[in-house]
Amino acid sequence: MKNHEMATLLRDDQRLAELEKTIARGKKTFVEVGLALAEIRDLRLYRREYAGFEAYCREKWGWSKPYCTQLITAAAVVEALPASKQVAIATESQARELAKAAPGERAGIVQAIVDEGKTVTAAAIKRHLPPPPTARGDARPTSPPVASPAPPPAAVLDATGWPIPTQLIPLWLRSDDVQEMLTTLSRVKGALRTAQENKDKLFTEVNFSSALSHLDQVWADVKTAKPFAVCPACQGQVPDQCTLCRGRGLLSEHRWNTCVTREDKEFRVRAGRATIKT
Repeated sequence: MKNHEMATLLRDDQRLAELEKTIARGKKTFVEVGLALAEIRDLRLYRREYAGFEAYCREKWGWSKPYCTQLITAAAVVEALPASKQVAIATESQARELAKAAPGERAGIVQAIVDEGKTVTAAAIKRHLPPPPTARGDARPTSPPVASPAPPPAAVLDATGWPIPTQLIPLWLRSDDVQEMLTTLSRVKGALRTAQENKDKLFTEVNFSSALSHLDQVWADVKTAKPFAVCPACQGQVPDQCTLCRGRGLLSEHRWNTCVTREDKEFRVRAGRATIKT
């Protein structure tokens, strides 16, 4: 790997770590989270560890791709407003409602609500949305369509699509701590490989083969701390008595692949399909 390629990867890893801290905070506002997700998606910062953005959303955060896309869209709506109007949009539901208006009309809708002396809410935005266009040639007034209720936020799911018990969610969300360690180890491995390829004299006494081999093993060992799936034996309900998850309620990807029976894996797949159908 050439120096400029290594520098690009290191820069991407650093930016990814910064953005993931923003998301983990959550977490602070939906706008920050949505903008962070958009940058990760658009620059493909997930590519070192994940096959695609959908896998990244599911495995890293336990969120479905549609839910992440919804956050990205809502954040973009707010970001495009004048700064004086952005502060009025405090929730994702408000931004989602405002997104139904044409971009050029959104600031005016917010201003109209403020001018009335009312609080900007999703319901207030909905009342100020322009009526839908009627079919050409039909002069009869039409009733506005009944809006379906906004879908609830996606449940926190593990990498197999299985809902994570509420009491295990704090532990699941700590996976970003593990990912930060993995990113650091990846940077060290990358720097050593670059030194080896460039025959950097500073590292003359380093046994690259041994060092890289040990780092690969450390990386693999640390990754087992990263939760992947709810334990199929105890379902995360009585982990203290479970030998499969060893009291954690969650399994690593390695343990899922090597210790879970094929029948349990197939059951998860069938259950996930049944959930989608319903």
